[in-house]
Parts: sequence; C-alpha cells; structure tokens
Amino acid sequence: MTLDRSLGTGAYYELDDYASFSQRVAVMVVDTAVLVVAWVALGIAILTAFWFAAPAIDPSGYIFLLGAAGAWAYLVPLKRSRLRTIGYRLLGLMIVTTKGERPSLFTMTFRMMMWLFGPFNLLLDLIWLGADTEGQSLRDCYAGTYVLRSGARPIGFAPVHLTRYNGAGLSIAYPRVCRPLTDTTDGGSLGTPPTFRQ
Repeated sequence: MTLDRSLGTGAYYELDDYASFSQRVAVMVVDTAVLVVAWVALGIAILTAFWFAAPAIDPSGYIFLLGAAGAWAYLVPLKRSRLRTIGYRLLGLMIVTTKGERPSLFTMTFRMMMWLFGPFNLLLDLIWLGADTEGQSLRDCYAGTYVLRSGARPIGFAPVHLTRYNGAGLSIAYPRVCRPLTDTTDGGSLGTPPTFRQ
C-alpha cells in the first residue's frame, strides 16, 4: 500500500505533550491580563507626556498604534522565541509548527490575525480546542501549529492529509498530521503497513 505524501509529512507527539484545555485557557487569561496592564500603563505614560508637552493634541491615535505594535511584538516575535510570553513561561508551554520547527513571523502573525478578523470566534475556538485530540484550536489547525509542553520532542513523523469536517453550520478543511494507529511507523515486525488516522 502506497501512502499519499503529496502534502508532506508532519511531526506527532505523545498525547501528554500537547497543552491541555485548562493550560490553554490559563495562557489566554494570563497573556490577556499582561497586554491589558501594559496597554493601560502605556496610555497613562503617553497621556502624561502629552499633558505637559502638547496639551492641545489628542494622543489617542498614538496610544492605539503603540499599543497595537506592542501587542504584535508580544504575541508574535516574543511568543515564538525561546523567551516566550509570560503565560507560556508560567504554564511551561511552547509553540511549534506541525513539522516540529519554530513558527515563522508570518505564521504567527496569521495566527494572531484570526483572533481579530475571524473567521472563528473565541467560543467556537474553545469548543474545538476541548474536543481536538492534539489540543489544536481552529487557529492552530489553519496556521499549522501545536502548543506543547516545553521541551517536548516528536515521537514520529506521518503523512499530512486534508481533513474535512461538517457540523454546526460549518464545512471546513485543513491539513492535518495523520498519527499512526500503531506505535510503529515501519510496518512492525510482520511487515504490514501501519494504519493512519484520517
């Protein structure tokens, strides 16, 4: 039997290595709190500076632009780096691509933009996150990322197939690593090909 590898291969991990639902929610709460506190502190600093230097100018545009730039810096370059965000560090998590590599700035920006512009909302993302065997949110599925226990290593590589789901008024498809149903990927001692989840 020939396996379809037209979409390449991806890494899979021990099930315990994927971030749990509670860990993911805790990260969202911590990192949101950090961003809110930082944005408020930035706003106070800018308002104070403008109050003394240029009281006639409305600084709200500066607060928005600098706050958005700071949020991007926190959720994209910092989150993908070895330093990670405060939430990721406190919960002992890291983010990687489905190939087991560090995500690019483009991938992380795309993942973040799905929070702002959809097509998924927070509630749907959380429901999906709670049901997914690899602990992927819908954003992770489309960005091709995993959130894992820090230091986790792949236990194997498997073909990537296009997975389709229909439900709750949605019809979605995205590439997914098809984890083998058996522990061996070389066909085992009898030489029978491994079976892969679709």
